[in-house]
Amino acid sequence: MGTSCQSRLRDRQRTQGSQSVLSLTSRPGLGQASLPIGLLLLLWLMPLLRTSRAESPAPAVEIRAIRPDAQVFALLSLFEGTPWPHPAAALADWKQSGDPGEDRSLGKTLEAILAALNPLMAQELATFDGTRILLDLDPEGRPHWAAIVPEDDGTVTALATALVLTDGRREAPEGPFVVDRIGPIGAPLVASAEPGFPVILASDRVSLRSAINRLDVGQGVDPRLDSGWLVRVDPKALAASESLLGRRIAAAAVGLGYRTIEARAALVGECLEVVLEGPSLPIPTGPGWGSVDPEWLDLVPSDRPAMAVSLAIGPGGDSWAGLLEVIDRVERADPMRGDTVALRQRLGLLALVRGIRLELDFWPNLAGMTAWASLDEAGFPDGGLLALHATDDQAAELLRDRVVRRLVEGLATAGVMEDRPLKMARVGASVLIGWGTDALTASLVAIADPGQSAGPALRTHWLDAPEVPSRVLAAWPGRLPWTDPAIREALGNAPPVITLGWTEGEALRDRLRWEGLRGPVQQFLDQLPAEPTDGPLVVTEGPSS
Repeated sequence: MGTSCQSRLRDRQRTQGSQSVLSLTSRPGLGQASLPIGLLLLLWLMPLLRTSRAESPAPAVEIRAIRPDAQVFALLSLFEGTPWPHPAAALADWKQSGDPGEDRSLGKTLEAILAALNPLMAQELATFDGTRILLDLDPEGRPHWAAIVPEDDGTVTALATALVLTDGRREAPEGPFVVDRIGPIGAPLVASAEPGFPVILASDRVSLRSAINRLDVGQGVDPRLDSGWLVRVDPKALAASESLLGRRIAAAAVGLGYRTIEARAALVGECLEVVLEGPSLPIPTGPGWGSVDPEWLDLVPSDRPAMAVSLAIGPGGDSWAGLLEVIDRVERADPMRGDTVALRQRLGLLALVRGIRLELDFWPNLAGMTAWASLDEAGFPDGGLLALHATDDQAAELLRDRVVRRLVEGLATAGVMEDRPLKMARVGASVLIGWGTDALTASLVAIADPGQSAGPALRTHWLDAPEVPSRVLAAWPGRLPWTDPAIREALGNAPPVITLGWTEGEALRDRLRWEGLRGPVQQFLDQLPAEPTDGPLVVTEGPSS
């Protein structure tokens, strides 16, 4: 245990000299090993993953699996008490329950994933405990990947052998590793050595060499995670991605101050939790985070929003400039918009047209803002509200009279939003601007009646937090039009996904939670148009210890 993989490999290379090393087919019994669907999925989906810079000391993205079998069993436990014991059984019965001649399909990729979610597959995933997936980008931004399986029980090499015999071939070795291509030219590579050594899958030779050099890097254990996924992201390396979305994510992370992002994700009971942490960059123009006033969330109705956000920043133009700079970074991640004028300047020029002095009357009096929006079936906003939270009641009056009123009157004069005019009101130190049918009324009712406000539900996640968050983001999956109608119906009464963010000294921390998942799963299965072949079952076999 005290000898690293790298030193063992060097010792073995010296003793072997020019002798051939073990081939993939030399281990006894491999011909009888199972070929799990999970590994096939890994090979299938790997090319879709994008990120990092080859030859860098650390990958742009690293994902490490911690007892993935336990995570699948946690997912299967959500099916207890339903007509189906796991997703694979529900999928099989759904496909067989169609009318004569009806070809029911969810697509090959999704069906393969669902078919893999069963107790037998979960047990096989124990092989992948500690597996690391490394994602790199070459200088042109093209993605490369590798996966390091630290302790293969023969499952991976058995599959590799079958694939090599089908369309692959033996390649030149890499140090003490036997290397095989598991398909036609351009297919991924598999490298293995003697028992006890890791098995490596890689998109190409460069990624394979990089993975071998990283065998002893990033193998520590996080005591805070018994089972789940550890993710490390290097935003600056991710910025080289050929994907515009990847560059925008990197731009937002750097703009918010993340030097690196370390995430933990796990399904525990009925709760999915993702925690993002990382040391902050010394960005002089970073947002000046404050603390969200719990009462700000009371204006969010419980039955209307698809999304809601609350930010505590400021007061002062310099504090808000950091947030505007984040938006600028995200916008300029698109090379076509690299010369775009800074958002703060654009807003200032537009405001001057209406005689609004943002630097004197707006930014110095603004302590935060809260917004919510509802979406139509096409996914476009059809209503919502923006609340500007001032430093005090007097500042709120100034914001209303010198900024908001002039803005609303200017838009009305220009004939903008005639079908959904803006309405405003001041409530204490906040100025509310409603857009769409009864949006302002819905917020005013929510403020007056806690039973119609999402505020209490959004604040429940603060109970175990060390301090009040600086940022709150919520989404109601059942109200998002991009999901399947049956799934939306099942998620109709599900609690929102809530993200809270803090700035703790020189570190940033954001935590996402989605609780109460058993109810939506059972509701979805209750309405599934399928006849179960067996009665209700309970998952009795758990993950390996």
